[in-house]
Amino acid sequence: MRNFILATTATLLFAGVLSAAAGGVIQTKDGKASEAYDIQAECVSGIIWDQERNRPGKTVKLWELESLRYKGQAMDEYNGLARKLAGGLSARLIQDAQSTLKMEPPSGFDKDAWRRNVQLSCKYYAAMGRYLQGDWSGAQSELEAYIKECEQADNLQTANVVPRVSFSSKVSGKPVANAGGLNRFYLDALEALGIAYLNQGDAKAAGEKAFKPLQELTENLASNSGDKEYFDWGIRALRASARYAEDQKDFKGAREAYDELSRVAVKKQGGKPSRTSYEAQLKGGFMQILEGDTRAAQARFYEAVKNWEDGHKTTRTQPPRNDWINTDVAYLTAGSYVGMGQVKAAGAKKAEDWSEALQNFSTSLAIFNADDEIRSLALLGAANAAAQLAELNKTAQVTASNYAKLADKYLSELTQLLSKTKAANDESLPAIQKIITKYKGD
Repeated sequence: MRNFILATTATLLFAGVLSAAAGGVIQTKDGKASEAYDIQAECVSGIIWDQERNRPGKTVKLWELESLRYKGQAMDEYNGLARKLAGGLSARLIQDAQSTLKMEPPSGFDKDAWRRNVQLSCKYYAAMGRYLQGDWSGAQSELEAYIKECEQADNLQTANVVPRVSFSSKVSGKPVANAGGLNRFYLDALEALGIAYLNQGDAKAAGEKAFKPLQELTENLASNSGDKEYFDWGIRALRASARYAEDQKDFKGAREAYDELSRVAVKKQGGKPSRTSYEAQLKGGFMQILEGDTRAAQARFYEAVKNWEDGHKTTRTQPPRNDWINTDVAYLTAGSYVGMGQVKAAGAKKAEDWSEALQNFSTSLAIFNADDEIRSLALLGAANAAAQLAELNKTAQVTASNYAKLADKYLSELTQLLSKTKAANDESLPAIQKIITKYKGD
């Protein structure tokens, strides 16, 4: 009898071990919630889970995930970390992440799953607390420690991940062979690391240690999974690099980043252009003008303008083609007219040059309902061109006054309706206003 009781007890204990599972609720952005019997992995390949024992659920991709909550009171602090990060509650984020790190694995977690899924994620959250506080050096240090730990072989998920993904880490200096199994915040950490370096004024480190490896990794993930959404991380990183270079007046560096951004955006769309690639194409051209290479910049803008004008002529005699214009092409065309105006203004020496520049800017304003950035650039260009024409016609009082009033109209819309744009705070505005005041009259 004693042996029977011992055997029965052992069987029950063994069954209890088998039944232990890290259950939870997975909420997706389409509003659906799934009860998970066991959340096996939180990795860059997605959330890997079982609906029931040995019955896998469909992997939830990172961009599909709204929230993930583990069951059990002991997990309340961990479950609230994402909300604290989104809400910018840096002090509580750090405190709760560090508190969870000190916990023993609750019932349902084995040590490997606890370390890979929860503890690594907590280290990311703690680093992002420093990031939210603007402690760029502290964030950089903690993000790099998190990244190195993610890359350790025993922290990589091996089952049901995107296969054949490898890349070279520039943080640890080591190759990562099973990169599809990295903790799910690894991509976000590389992006944040790059921005932390930019905020410390180190664009070289941002590119070499964070943004370039991020681009390599996400392109590899996209290629081997067929999920083009992975390109979004690279696109955001390139946009951050371009904006930083632009703010530093490194126009060549900004152009190169925008050109690479355009390439990645086209690749994401399977070789087709998109609003993102058009935006990068235009901004690359604007940077080229600032570099002084107006000939090459003009080549970027010429085709869209020509296609619009040829198509517009055709519609006078026959119905337009279905693919003649759409919102993205209209955006590209509006920006291209602005670019052509900037090219002409950059080399303007006489009234005819400024008149042609003004025509391009005003065409963009009159025909297209562009976004605030493009419209603000068109208004700034038009105000400047009209002001220069007022100055060039100073001997003809009425003509000079008319151009000054036109410049005032453009400048008023820019500064009153689009005051938050970069163009509304351009350093040329005081000089334009001075000319308007000089010639406008009553």
